[in-house]
Amino acid sequence: MNFKNKECLKQWLWMLALVLPWGIGGFVMHTAASLSAGMLLYWGTGLVIPVLFFLFQRKGWGSELGAYRAATHCIWWLSFLFVEMTLFWNYLPVIDGAFKANKIPVSIAVALAMALFVTVVLVLDYVTVRVYQHIKAKGGLWASWAGLVFVSGLIPGLALTSFLALYAAGGMRLDPFTASFFLMEIFSFVFYGKIVLAMVAFGVYLFFALEGSKGQRITQVIFSAIFWIMVAYIPFVISLHMPGTANWRAYLDPSYLSIFPILSDMWMMGLSLFAGQAVTKWIFKDSEK
Repeated sequence: MNFKNKECLKQWLWMLALVLPWGIGGFVMHTAASLSAGMLLYWGTGLVIPVLFFLFQRKGWGSELGAYRAATHCIWWLSFLFVEMTLFWNYLPVIDGAFKANKIPVSIAVALAMALFVTVVLVLDYVTVRVYQHIKAKGGLWASWAGLVFVSGLIPGLALTSFLALYAAGGMRLDPFTASFFLMEIFSFVFYGKIVLAMVAFGVYLFFALEGSKGQRITQVIFSAIFWIMVAYIPFVISLHMPGTANWRAYLDPSYLSIFPILSDMWMMGLSLFAGQAVTKWIFKDSEK
């Protein structure tokens, strides 16, 4: 894992060259249209260009990681996109005021911030795949569990964390009623997003990650997904049937077990994966004799 490799540095530099100008240009022009277009192009090219390169790279540094690196980049980039959106749009008035007072230093600072996000994601792409391969080499369901948690949990986890961190810091500048409504909407968005990503993770990732016949893999995918839906909704059902509105529920409501960043995905994926495997083994035990 040598990031000082010349080929690695070349990849990093030309990706920055293809991704950064859109966002920087939009910011420097500094109109509502240019800011919106520049950021959208920055986010779009930052997603598409590395993915296409990783998919079709046949030689050079990191070429052995192939599609794994492309898929990992999608997850990391979309996760950080929520972080960038939260920071940029909520602190835009402050950034705008600073830009009008000191255009060159602020433009350089924004360019460095964008470059930092791209750099961090590219490093995480490589490191994540290497760690996954290390776990997979040990055998068992550990690699499947880690992959499922990563695919289903990272995007909603970072989205919720960034929103809550900004809210705690007072960056949203909302009155209590509006803030409560906004946070409930965020919780709903995160939960339903987790459902969609979990189903994608089971149907696409887990099917190809498992070993065995096609029938066994399909069966395990289906039952694992069913168990996941069950364990995801159980904390909400418990919360709805709990009497009273005690103050402690603002911090320790049972429903948080299904949406708490990353940790919720770890326990839900672990239970559903183990249960799905157990049911599949029971169904196919006679055919294995």
